[in-house]
Amino acid sequence: MELRNENAVVVSVDGFERGINSQRYLSGVDDSAFQKRILCEGDSWFSIGAIPSSNLLVPLKFAETTLLYNLAKPGDTIRNMSDIASNPVLNKLIADPVFSSKWDAIFISGGGNDLIDRVGQILCKPSVGAGSHMLDYVNGFELAKFKVDLQKGYKKIAAMRTGKNEKTPIVAHVYDYPTPRDAKAKFLAFGLAGPWLYNALKSADIPVDKWISLVDYIFESLGSTIIDLSGQIDNFHVISNTRETLVRARLGTTGDDGDWLNEIHPNAGGYAKLAEVISPELYHLLYP
Repeated sequence: MELRNENAVVVSVDGFERGINSQRYLSGVDDSAFQKRILCEGDSWFSIGAIPSSNLLVPLKFAETTLLYNLAKPGDTIRNMSDIASNPVLNKLIADPVFSSKWDAIFISGGGNDLIDRVGQILCKPSVGAGSHMLDYVNGFELAKFKVDLQKGYKKIAAMRTGKNEKTPIVAHVYDYPTPRDAKAKFLAFGLAGPWLYNALKSADIPVDKWISLVDYIFESLGSTIIDLSGQIDNFHVISNTRETLVRARLGTTGDDGDWLNEIHPNAGGYAKLAEVISPELYHLLYP
């Protein structure tokens, strides 16, 4: 079957008027016009609030009309997503016996902000006499703690699946490698934010020649932590071939460069490249 972008209907949780191709769908999540329904939760890689870029959901392609019901917001973390007290909507849509819908998949973009929030603890100044090796600048205890906490959050989300969604597959993705640089992100709700990696590296007085290898190392750790969950959670799938898809931004640049809009977000062309990788993976999951 041909995968077409016009089959993707991206709808924000706060209204059906905001999404691409969504104007003609007004009767709700269970509208019979949708052949497939995907519940999307995540960070600013999914969020409609990030500007002036696109997001990862908008360029996806599907074989049939598919609802992408989007709960994502900039800055969200797996910890927040998995906390029922702070995220009652996710639990309601998955598990509530009255208000939940049957989803064909739950698509999550999560872990990147968890890492960003703790990168200042994970990256550190070396002990006296050390500093020649990249790992001298990594706090192994903090990195290990981060990995445990991240997996715990994903498992809490998976545990929400009950009733009609008990067997619903969860799909996560691995992030491509960003470049630490003084390139701020702009959001409709929050204004300018960041940079994050650049500031953490500068604060720890880490030599510039170690920046790329260090960032690659911690993002590789993030990716492997998510991938490992496929053997720990039933019906949990990870799209991992997103790595090394994007043209990397150059060190020292401060704006849109390569396939990156800012330090940690791809530009519209970058998201389109990632969508070309992700769309076939979703197709095989939706049509086994």
